[in-house]
Parts: sequence; structure tokens; C-alpha cells
Amino acid sequence: MADLLEARLRAMGFSVQRDEAGERIGGETGNLIAKRKGNRGSAPLLLCAHMDRVSPGTGIKPQIKDGVITSDGTTILGADDAAGLAAILEGVQRAIEQGMDMPDLEVVFTIAEEGGLNGSKNLDFSLLSAREAYIIDSSTPVGSIVNQAPAQTKVTYRVIGKAAHGGVEPEKGINALVVAAHALTRMKLGRIDAETTANLGIARGGAATNIVMETFEMQGDVRSLVTEKMEAQVRHMTEIFERTAAEFGARVEADVQFAYGPVNLRPDDRVIQRASAAIRRAGLTPVLKATGGGSDANVFNTRGIPACNLGTGYRGAHSLQESLEVAELERIADVVFALIAEYASA
Repeated sequence: MADLLEARLRAMGFSVQRDEAGERIGGETGNLIAKRKGNRGSAPLLLCAHMDRVSPGTGIKPQIKDGVITSDGTTILGADDAAGLAAILEGVQRAIEQGMDMPDLEVVFTIAEEGGLNGSKNLDFSLLSAREAYIIDSSTPVGSIVNQAPAQTKVTYRVIGKAAHGGVEPEKGINALVVAAHALTRMKLGRIDAETTANLGIARGGAATNIVMETFEMQGDVRSLVTEKMEAQVRHMTEIFERTAAEFGARVEADVQFAYGPVNLRPDDRVIQRASAAIRRAGLTPVLKATGGGSDANVFNTRGIPACNLGTGYRGAHSLQESLEVAELERIADVVFALIAEYASA
């Protein structure tokens, strides 16, 4: 994918380089950072989409029926985020073909967005000069601007009890699963408030049916639009695990990893104003939205570059039912084209 996109970008007059993100995470390529000198505008325009996709995502056979693109039902479609990639290429190519004035353009195609935003987390930001960015990667309808998205902290709790023979002397053991179960009944999970959620989604433990379970591990995440609320929820969960383990004579190992900060952009922030103006140029009505998920926009904002995520219109992402209307794909390309015009006229 990176080789294909690099060739397409170079054919449009971009200089392209790859950073070392791939080496840092054990991948086959780094992020693509492409630049094209413009002739108008006071600030560079940065457009971003991610190259990876979830499984099953190879051997995709796109189908178009009644104006809707789907896979053949055996794989995902991959519109998340091939739609963003296509829209950026189409918007830029159209601007070039029409000979319109252009701002300086920077295009970033990231690796490993799925599963942790690991491409943008390891992006070499020193290679960028743009101070605001537009991520083309939201499942919301085209015209939507995601200006709020939560921060995230990854949590792992490993309860350590005591093994014993389950049939001969179970009273000598401390069942880590029982400890964890008691802890779970005491803590707040799910929707904590309008801005905060907490979930434990992976659980594993046990060695055999006749052994009192010595260790039990759970992994999850905590998200909030307010970082302090996220931190308070993590403290709450950790304290419950530690206190409950102590009551049973067990102990707990907690691994808490800050993943990324929030997106909290105001309607009057310049990046939102320019996105809104471009959407109106494309004949659409801009709509601000909040989301409970993360994207590369979170990392850009955490690194000090205001970035909003723009609605791309795909539906059913990460499933075999993923789809995208042809008209929506055309509209998001129109928005990219309009962003180029907006920055050229600024």
C-alpha cells in the first residue's frame, strides 16, 4: 500500500519520504510524509489518512449495487480508511488538473492506526511544517466535523492469588478469579458520565480445572473528554483491585499506560472555521460532532497540532457489512478539493 501511494503522490509532483515508525513497531514501512510546493496561501494544508485496515482485509472484491460499494461478503470493504486515501488523492489530482492556485500541501499517510494509533504515535513530527491538520477518517456523514474525542488510558490488572489442588486442598488456595469477581462488583464500569467511559474487555487465567486459579488478568481502557476525569477513573479501578486483593490475601499488579490525549476543539478555532468554510464551498452543511472513539487526530492534538476528523461516510466499519455510498465518496473528495481552495485563498 505504501509503495502504491508513494508512486501516486510522486506522479502528482510531491516529494515523499518515509519516517522510522515502522522500525520502531516492527513493521515493514514507515509513515509516508509527502510535500508539494504551492503558489498561494499563507499556511500549508496538511491532510492525513491511514493505510492499514483490520482483518479480514486481503483479497477484497469490491461490488457496486444501487450506488453502494460493499465487499463480496467474505472480507471487510476497507473503506476505513481507503475512502480517506482515495478522497485525498482525488481532491489533489482535481486541483492539479484544473490548474487552480494551490497552497503548500503536506500529506501524511500513517501506518498501524488500527489497534492503537501506533503510526501517528511514532510519526516524525519534525518533518512537518503545517500547524493544523485534517484527518479524513470518520464514519460520520460527509459534512461532519469531529471536534471532540476522548483521551485514552490502557489498563492491565493481574491478580495474583495462590495455587492449590482444587480437589484435594482447595482451602489452601486463593482463587484469583474470585478476587477479581469481587473487585468488579465494587467498581464503576461502562458509562461513568457524559464524558467518561471505562471497559475491561479481555480476561484470561487458569492452568487446569483441578488447580485453584493462581493468576487472572484483565485488560481494558478508560476514556474521557476530560483528562482529569480519566485519571480519576483509573485511580478508582486500581484502588478497588488493590483493596479487594488485600482482603483475600492476594495482590494485584497494575500496568497503566497513557495512550493519547483528547480532542477538544472550539467552534471558533481556526481549524474548525476552515473546515466549515470548505464544507460550505462543497455545497454541504457543516455539523460539529463528538465521538467516543480515537483517531490520528488525537495524536496530532496531543502533539500540539490542532486537528479535526472529517466525516467520510462509510458505515459498518470493522465488519463484513462495511459499505460506502458512491455519492459520499464523491462528496468527501469535493471537501478535500474545497479545503485546497480555502487554504489557497487564505
